[in-house]
Amino acid sequence: MIAFLRGQPVSTGADCVILDVTGIGYRVFVPTSVIAALAGQNSEVTLHTYLHVREDAMQLYGFLQEEDLGVFASLIQVSGIGPKVALAVLSSMTASSFIQAVLHEQVDILTQVPGVGKKTGQRAIIELKDKFAKMNAGREMALPGISTGSPGGMDDALQALIALGYSPVEARRALGKISPAENGPLKLEDIVKMALKELGRF
Repeated sequence: MIAFLRGQPVSTGADCVILDVTGIGYRVFVPTSVIAALAGQNSEVTLHTYLHVREDAMQLYGFLQEEDLGVFASLIQVSGIGPKVALAVLSSMTASSFIQAVLHEQVDILTQVPGVGKKTGQRAIIELKDKFAKMNAGREMALPGISTGSPGGMDDALQALIALGYSPVEARRALGKISPAENGPLKLEDIVKMALKELGRF
């Protein structure tokens, strides 16, 4: 199994990147966040990869963070979820946001992902909740520095951004890039301002 690839991005497509590794071009399927991060990249990057083998094809899936790879590997073990749907999940939200949605049984968030219906979302929660809970025992699953249980939490910020006209995918991607607060939980208005700043970079 190919654990990772380190090379120069040559080009990007709608759902993949071509990575030049010592003269060999690897087509790696990636989330949209990776495509955005690698667009115009002129230096070497490392992608943590998963090799998916079928009878008629061998496909590489890549991620900038190991946590994303771990969530992808867990997702494709869920009945009814294949690599394309798992990739759609990680294109729609960050790995930590997905884990949080599973732990809090937020089916409505999962069903906003293309290809994930209510039954599939419920199945993902049933099959992954205990696994994620054990993996992250004692670890805060919310976005760093943001209290999701308070009025200034991620959920409120997400709804605020959607109300401003941004899609759930855009809003979650922006929230996922917010840096940890150094002086305690951020206020709602601060989260929204920081997210809007990130959205201006997309």
